[in-house]
This record gives sequence, C-alpha cells and structure tokens, in this order.
Amino acid sequence: MSTSKKLMLTVMLTITVLVTGCSANHSASEEVAQARDANVAVKVLAKEPLSTVYDLSGTLQAYEERAITFEINGRVKSASLEPGASVTKGSVIAQLDQSDYQLQLSQAKTSIQEAQAAIKNSEAGIQSAKSSSESAEARVESAQASLRKVNNGARSQEIAKTKTIVDKAQNAYNKAKDDASRVHQLYEAGAATQSDKENAQLQLLSAEKDLESARESLSLQLEGATVEDRDVAQASLKEAFAGQSSASAALLQAKASKEQAEAALEKAKLAKEQAELALSRTTLSSPFNSVILGKEIESGELVTSGQTVYRLGSIDKLKVLLPVPDSEIQDWKKGQKVNITLYDKTRTGTVSAIYAATNANTGTINVEVVIPNSSHDWLPGQVVKAARELSEKQGLLVPVEAVIRTGNQPYVFKKVGDKAIKTNIKLGNQMSNNKLLVVSGLSEGDRIVIKGASSLFDGDTIQSTGGSDK
Repeated sequence: MSTSKKLMLTVMLTITVLVTGCSANHSASEEVAQARDANVAVKVLAKEPLSTVYDLSGTLQAYEERAITFEINGRVKSASLEPGASVTKGSVIAQLDQSDYQLQLSQAKTSIQEAQAAIKNSEAGIQSAKSSSESAEARVESAQASLRKVNNGARSQEIAKTKTIVDKAQNAYNKAKDDASRVHQLYEAGAATQSDKENAQLQLLSAEKDLESARESLSLQLEGATVEDRDVAQASLKEAFAGQSSASAALLQAKASKEQAEAALEKAKLAKEQAELALSRTTLSSPFNSVILGKEIESGELVTSGQTVYRLGSIDKLKVLLPVPDSEIQDWKKGQKVNITLYDKTRTGTVSAIYAATNANTGTINVEVVIPNSSHDWLPGQVVKAARELSEKQGLLVPVEAVIRTGNQPYVFKKVGDKAIKTNIKLGNQMSNNKLLVVSGLSEGDRIVIKGASSLFDGDTIQSTGGSDK
C-alpha cells in the first residue's frame, strides 16, 4: 500500500471515530453520516401537527397584578422587601408608625370607662329621685286629707263621741262640786280637816277644767275650722305639691343624665372601633401568593391613603395579549392552544379570553393567552412570539437549513441508498418552530439531509457513521 493511501485511510478512520463519538448528541430520529469532507445529518420525515404562522408578539404580564396601598395616612415604619422577593398570602410587607393610632385607641377606651361610670351614677340618681318622688306623693296625699278634714269638719260619729265626753265631764264636775260642798260642811262642823277641804277643792277645779275642754272641743266640731286652720292646711298642700314637682324634675333630670351617658358610651364604642380599624390598617399584608414586581416607597417616607407602596404579581402563570388582525379573529377560539416562544424556549399557552373591541390605533383585537410558569424562569416584561397550533391538520415539516434556494426552485437532498439525490420541492405558506411546510416533492418516510446540505452535490456518496434513521 502506497504512503498516500495509508495517510488517507488514517484520516478516514480518525473522522469516523470523531463522528461516532458525536452521534450520541443527536436525536434518535437522525442519522449521522459523512459525505466528502463534511459531516451531515439525515432525518426520516414524518407528519407533524401544523401551526399557523402569525407574526405576533406581546409582552408577558403577571397573571394577577395589584397595586398595594395603605388606606390611611402615615409615616412608613418598615418596608424592607425588594422587587423579586416572594411573599405568601397574609404575610406583612409594610407597616406605618402606630403611635398616633394607639393613642386614639387608648383615649377611646378611657371614654368608654367614663361613660360606663356616668351610667352607674345616673342610675343611682334615678333611684334616689324615685324615692323622693314617692315621699312627695305621700306628703301631697296627707296634706290633701288634712285640707279635706278642715273643709268638711268633724263627722257625726266624732261629734257624738265628743258629746259623750262632755256628758262624762259634766257628771264628774257635778260630783266633784257636791263632794266639795259636803266636805266644806263637814269642815265647818269640825268633822273634816283642812287637807280634806283643799283636796276636794282641787278635784272640783280639775273637773271644771276637763268640762271646759270637752265643751270647747265640741264647740270646735260644731262650729267647724277657722280661717287660720284652712290657710295652714292649704299652705301645707301647696308645699307638698312643690315638693312633688321638684322630685319629678329631679327624676327626669336623672333619666336624661342616663340617656346622655348611654349616648356617650355608644360614641366611645364607635370611636374605639374606628381606632382599632385604623390601627389594623397600619399593617399592609399580601392579599395573595405573589412576587414583588415594584417598590414605590422607602422606610421613613410619608404616604397618603391610596398611594402605591408595592406592586405585586402572581407569576405561577403569566399572560400575554396578542394583537390579532380583526380579519383573522374568527380563527381564534377560547381554549385553543398557542405556542409561545421566548428566545429558544417554547411553551404551550391557552387562549383565556378574546376581547370584544378592536384597538383604536391598530384595528387589531387582543387575544389573552395564559402560559404556565411554575419555575418562575419567565418574567413579566419579556417579549414573546406566538403561533396558534392547529392540531387537526398535519403535514411534512423540514428544517429551514435543509432547504436550499439557489434559484427559483427550492430543493433538498434525499438520501437514496448511499447517495445524496437533489430533490425539488414545493413549499407551503406556513412555518412552525423554524420548520417549513413541504406540500409536494417529498413523502412520509423519505430520508433527507437536515444538516450539512449546503456542502453537498447531487450524487455525492453519504456514508452512515452512527446514530439511527428511525
């Protein structure tokens, strides 16, 4: 064997070993081969689902995004979280200085205690006023009875009783008078002592006074009360009425005081509820599991009610609005699948909504597509491209680099046996994932060169060096 042939064999063996080592990096559907001085790859054609090519793009958005604000004014005490941080539902993300609101709550609690004490005092006042009123009513009744007695005079029963007393007093007087006369006669005769005479005279005087008193009482009963007695009775009744009026006024005042205290208590309770609500609003919590998309304030700043503190977004799923020409919107349906591409990665999204109006400036209609993003590696603000998958249609798709266009007729190289055969093809108007649709010139099961085709010539020998074409 000549030296040049030995050198050529060595080079071929070296190339074969290199290509064989690289074959592990190719898909099982590709055949790694060698033709002339170039490595090529061969693929068996099979029908694939078609995707309608739309030159659509949009900006990724958080699936749910909210501007988080305080509902009250205040100075920010803490807001340490930064954009990109993950937060769970209910976790505290910012807080205002609570001093003023805690003071308001303390004042409201004090007002409640004061109002409760005032209610107790007024209740005690009501009880005291009720007692005074009852006593005043009793005095009025007594004065009215006295006045009636003065005006009406003594009853017949009382007069009869007094007459009986007068008769008894008269009899007692007559007896005392007879006794005194008899003792006087005995004294004159020396049969009675001076002491007996004096005792008899004293008994006579006493009986005379009792008789006069009884007659005077009977006279008063028979003649009725005097003007002075009526004036006194009326004055007593007027005084009793005045006392009753004063007691009633005191009772009304005590009841009014209780009503005022109860109103003050309700007001204090409302102030307490408001203070507690305001205090609760000094703490800002995340309303859902999210990621901080933006931060608008820093600790120590003054904020007003409604001023944005953070922008939160849920990015477990993302969404994008695709501006679809209104002439093509009839091809889009809710629930359809859409291939969304970011750089070299493609994900399948789902049409979640089709807007009901066109965009004023472009005449397009927004189609909302939801995209899974469990790993959070796609971010709001990134620009993606989209193609809607038509799963009911299939076709032969070949990589763009397999198609050669040196004139008006595009062609590919088919591997027939161990030869590269130039084959003219006709392309459709669709593209998917950097692949072109072939409508004629190729058949399912054909082997075509998908890498290195530009270095081949028609009829070149293609030697398989590893991999699989199935």
